[in-house]
Amino acid sequence: MRHPTVRGTYYEMGYRYGKRRARKGFKMPISDKDELAYASKSEPEIKRVFPEILQEIAGVADAFNTQYEQVAAMLFNIGAFKAKPECSILACLNGSDVLVGRNYDFFYSFKKYNESYLTCPEKGYWSIGHTNIFIGRDDGINEKGLAIAMTGVQPRAKESPPGMTFVVAVRCVLDKCANVKEAIKVLSDVKHISTNNFLVADREGNMAVVEASSEKVRTRRPQKGESFLVCTNHFVHPEMQDVENLCARSTSEWDSLPRYEKISNVLAEFTDATNVALVEDVLSDHSGYVCSHQEKIKLGTLWSIIISLKELQLFRAEGHPCKSKFRQDRRLINALNKRKMQ
Repeated sequence: MRHPTVRGTYYEMGYRYGKRRARKGFKMPISDKDELAYASKSEPEIKRVFPEILQEIAGVADAFNTQYEQVAAMLFNIGAFKAKPECSILACLNGSDVLVGRNYDFFYSFKKYNESYLTCPEKGYWSIGHTNIFIGRDDGINEKGLAIAMTGVQPRAKESPPGMTFVVAVRCVLDKCANVKEAIKVLSDVKHISTNNFLVADREGNMAVVEASSEKVRTRRPQKGESFLVCTNHFVHPEMQDVENLCARSTSEWDSLPRYEKISNVLAEFTDATNVALVEDVLSDHSGYVCSHQEKIKLGTLWSIIISLKELQLFRAEGHPCKSKFRQDRRLINALNKRKMQ
């Protein structure tokens, strides 16, 4: 996993990052006419919600000496053409703190693209975020103590209307939102191109799962008497069942329900005794398939993170958490401390 730092204006972040990747020999994918047309139709929605990111795309394009439209199409089409949904996420109270745990599961062939970003926009919140799609993010925590992570859900609809891809939505929340209330507002207002769960939690103890699709968006909170939330790769809110492909739940490779039940049962049992060690054990579990090893299709957990929101502490295992050691990433803490001294 690479660990780049991007800072400055949005254009500068894109240009500097692009120059580094270009020098390393990375080749920008070439989009076909259908992908370019879809991206063009999606751009107005992204410009409405998160116009700053368009400047970052322009910076990357200039660094690669390629067309802006090609970089935009690469990013804006993610989720429009369905990929296998995986991943598990949890949030739970730990006394006065909030812990977030997340396994990112995908095809091993994407491991070479994994990156953990320290992102320091000139006009935006600073964050640590992870992805294998540069510019966008799949999860992270920002300086305000707001964490977000997403999972995919199999949609009922066969076509995706233009709108915002999930990796841009996650990046938008990290850069622009200070708490769960603000994150819910952004995620509920966006026109989504795919079906996704977005788990958001903040250092004040608020947490929610925003279940989103191109047709509608609903938010769920912890059930009465519970102090945790879990999401895997299906919708839980009763009003979202009709936009999910429920038949997919019964396929032989479908393990979303076992993962959801395993994580929920452990957190319910240890409600008053959750800690980083417990979350690490949950993310490393094999009995409920939480730590993914689908060797037949060469898919598994590419990274795992545990975040303590109150102290902005992030621990990351780069690879399967059952094998890879969780190590603390202090880049955000160190950057914020350095900023205070200036």
